[in-house]
Amino acid sequence: MMKNGDKVSTLVLGSSHTYYGVRPDAFADSTFNLANISQTPEYDLALMERYLPLMPNLRRVIIPVSYFTYRDPVIEKGDEWTLAVRYKIHMDLPLHSDFSIYNFEITDFDAYKGKLKNLILKAPSNQCDSLGFGLGYTLSSRSEKWKEMGAERALKHTLETPGRFKDVRSIQDSLLSLARKHDIEVVFITTPAHSGYTEALDADQLAEMYEGIGELVKGDGVVYFDFLNDSRFSESDFYDPDHLNDEGAEKFTQILYSSLFGDAPDRRPSLSRKK
Repeated sequence: MMKNGDKVSTLVLGSSHTYYGVRPDAFADSTFNLANISQTPEYDLALMERYLPLMPNLRRVIIPVSYFTYRDPVIEKGDEWTLAVRYKIHMDLPLHSDFSIYNFEITDFDAYKGKLKNLILKAPSNQCDSLGFGLGYTLSSRSEKWKEMGAERALKHTLETPGRFKDVRSIQDSLLSLARKHDIEVVFITTPAHSGYTEALDADQLAEMYEGIGELVKGDGVVYFDFLNDSRFSESDFYDPDHLNDEGAEKFTQILYSSLFGDAPDRRPSLSRKK
C-alpha cells in the first residue's frame, strides 16, 4: 500500500471471503486487496481511514457482507484475539497503545514461530501476493473431503447469542459517510458458497444479514451484488464450502467486474504483481 497507494482506483476490504476471493490482477482497475483472515468491520473502517490519504485516485471500495458479519465478535474479544497484533505492528493502525500486548510480535506466538522457522530455513514466508491477494487456497491443495465440511463450517459461523447488529451497522454507516465525503463508490458483495454450506445456514441469522444489506442499499452511491447461491459457480471453483480457490477467485473477480461495468475486464492491470 505504501508503494502503490497513489495508483489504487479500487480497494478491497473484508474477511477471508474477499482475501481469497477477489484477485486484483483479474479486476484490471489498479486494484489492491486489504482484506484479511477474520477481519471485522472495525478494521475495515480503520484501514480505510489510515490509508485513504495515500489513495488520491481511489474511486471504489469493495466490501463483503457475509453470514457472520453482524454476529462475529470484535477480534480482541474472540478466540483469534492475537490477530490484532498484525494491525498494530505491520499495518500501522493506532487502535492500541504502544504499551499494549498488541505491540509485541511474540504475542501472536504461532505466527512468530512460523516466521522464525522460515528465516532459519530460508523458506518463502509470503502468504499473499504483492497486491494483497491471499495465496494457498489452490484447487490442487484442496482436501478430498472438503464438501463434507459444509454443515460444520455453517455451524461455526452460526452464533445463537445476540449479535452486534447495531454496532456493525454504525461502523458501516461511518465507512459510507467517509466514502461519500471523498466521492467513492461502495460496492457490497456476498461471495459464492457451496450448497453444502448455504443449505445448513440458520434462517434467522441469514435474514439478519439481508436486513443489514437492505438498510445499506437505501443510501446513495451504494451497490450490492449477491453471489451466495450463484449457479455459475461449480464444485471446481471452491477450496472449501465457503471459500473460492485461486481459479474460482479469478472467475469470480471477472464476473464481479462484468457486473459493475457490463463487459469483460481488460487483463492489463496497472499495478505490478508478483508472488
